[in-house]
Amino acid sequence: MIAGVAGLAAAASSVGMLIVTADGRVAWVNDALVDLVTGTRNPDSPFEARLAVAEAGLPLTGLHPAAPPAVLDWAGADGEPHRLRISCRDMSAGQPSELLLFEIVDLTGEAADAARAAEAAATEAALAALAAGQRPAPADSGLAEDLPPAGSSGPAAGGRDTDAAGGLDPEDAAWLDAAAAIVLAAGTEAPSPAQPGGGPEAADAGYALDHPDNALDHVADDGVDHAAGGTLPAAPAVDPLTGFATRYAMAEELDGRIAAAATAAAAAGTAVEAETSGPAGPPGCLLLLDVDHLADVNDLQGHTAGDAVLRGLAHSLRAELPEAMLGRLGGDEFAILLPTGGGGEGLAVAERLCAALATRPVAPGELPARATVSIGVVPLDLAAGSEAAFAWADLALREAKRAGRNRARLFTREQYDEAALRVTVTSRVAAALDSGQMSLDVLPLVDLASREVVGFELLSRLRDGVWPELGPRGFLAAAEHTDLGLHLDRWVVLRAVNALVSGAPGRLYVNLAARSLHDPAFGDFVLSTLRDGRVDPSRLGLEISESAAVASPDAARRLAEQLGAAGCPVLLDDFGMQTGAVVALRNLPLWAVKIDANVVRNADANPRDRSLVEAVVQIARTAGMLVIAEGVDRASLPQVLLDLGVGLAQGYHVGRPRRLTELLGGPDGDDVTTVMSLGNRR
Repeated sequence: MIAGVAGLAAAASSVGMLIVTADGRVAWVNDALVDLVTGTRNPDSPFEARLAVAEAGLPLTGLHPAAPPAVLDWAGADGEPHRLRISCRDMSAGQPSELLLFEIVDLTGEAADAARAAEAAATEAALAALAAGQRPAPADSGLAEDLPPAGSSGPAAGGRDTDAAGGLDPEDAAWLDAAAAIVLAAGTEAPSPAQPGGGPEAADAGYALDHPDNALDHVADDGVDHAAGGTLPAAPAVDPLTGFATRYAMAEELDGRIAAAATAAAAAGTAVEAETSGPAGPPGCLLLLDVDHLADVNDLQGHTAGDAVLRGLAHSLRAELPEAMLGRLGGDEFAILLPTGGGGEGLAVAERLCAALATRPVAPGELPARATVSIGVVPLDLAAGSEAAFAWADLALREAKRAGRNRARLFTREQYDEAALRVTVTSRVAAALDSGQMSLDVLPLVDLASREVVGFELLSRLRDGVWPELGPRGFLAAAEHTDLGLHLDRWVVLRAVNALVSGAPGRLYVNLAARSLHDPAFGDFVLSTLRDGRVDPSRLGLEISESAAVASPDAARRLAEQLGAAGCPVLLDDFGMQTGAVVALRNLPLWAVKIDANVVRNADANPRDRSLVEAVVQIARTAGMLVIAEGVDRASLPQVLLDLGVGLAQGYHVGRPRRLTELLGGPDGDDVTTVMSLGNRR
């Protein structure tokens, strides 16, 4: 839907306009807003335009359909200060699509003239009429037509006449017709990339406002707006499924309590008589609760069953916490606002909830099932507002899920620092990929019997000159399960094939991120890249980590079968560190298994490690696989490993890493002769 509307919208309007979805993604921007944030109306693509706006740090926090327009300060990309008048409008007509329109007028300098103010006022009045179900007529007519029903025929966008003296100009008329199309179409879901009609624009359907100052999840529930005399549909303060407060209602309550606690603390701190005005107690906690594996219920038994689980959970929460404010933020995510206590008390309540809910049937009479929950806890005295409270509780909730689910975790500063580092690291890697500051080292693979180098493992290195320097462990873990991991893998595959074309000896090996296993197009990308370079597939080895193979056995098997059938050797990497890895060793079509360095390193001195290496060798021989030892860093290890049946090895003792440029004999900074470019292969 957004793609079609964007095509109709008047991108040349002098008012900056931004359409955002309920999950905080930029779905459409007009040229005026792009011009404001970048200084040009001609970005490289619609995606680049949305990306630029999403990263511009526009002051949108706290703006929602119930709030009046605000005048706020903002520093542009050039560092120049701007005064922006920003208002928010609901464009969903009360339907689930929940589209939000932000209008941004630059009041700096000449932008504050009367013409622009009049234009903004006319736009507001027209939007109010649209929300009320009327099509705005020319300004001098005083008439308003009823909007035709959705799907019926009507005037084409931009096709109505305007009065030359008092009507809207063609740009405004075209844009308002586009806005009407949004309201009329809001009852239908926007096509996803996988649905018919998605098209290339829908596949790139929006860029998330990930900056914390731009978090917009809290504006999904609409309010009442009396600007320009119009009334927008009131958003319910109560979730219809559970009877709990909506996200917006919870945010308002949170902001009120946090502000009241801050005021009380300030008053207590300045009181003359400490005995009569001591410091206030902890203002309470926010608990963010997520139902574990509800998607499985929806997939196997349908969404009606899932709704029954949510209603049963709501009933249990009321019974357990009669004094708390309860909210449903959307989907299977709930919020609990405890009126008193600090972090320790909040964590105790959360742990009690996990234990109680795990043993209590949900939806009695409808669905005989039990549901466990994961909970994140944040004390309100740490948060400056509702957005920080929601974000920090979500960090603690993610930690609870990573720890195994069905448990609670308290927000800590370390969680915030980890998230901040992850965002910083992924941004650095993404920028390095685009600017050519990622490079590759090669680690030799040696035949222990002949001591000959038979291949090289490619190791990604970030050399962007930014402090602190990051080794592979510093950035690969952050990228592993994201699209960035997929992009990095594709970049390495492309560079590997280029290196083989450029004369790299032996076989090159590429480590794969977990994200690549789940990408249905990754195997095709590898094989098409080999075909384009006219490289024998047997010269490119792909390594699947033990942890990824155990976590996603079906995805690992599909990719291994596709690549192995084409002639690419597939290896199981880091073997020996995960329970259940023997199953992966048995079920995957593998050429070789690499024993983790932590097992190999003491095989000459530790009988248990030596026995494990010997057992792996026996299994591999039975399956027709080779065995590679990692971490061979001492002179006593090669002969011990060779006696145990290990044929190949890596490590500082048998071969130190060096730059790919050195292997190829090219100039510094030029890894390979570029015969192919990543281009649109991402």
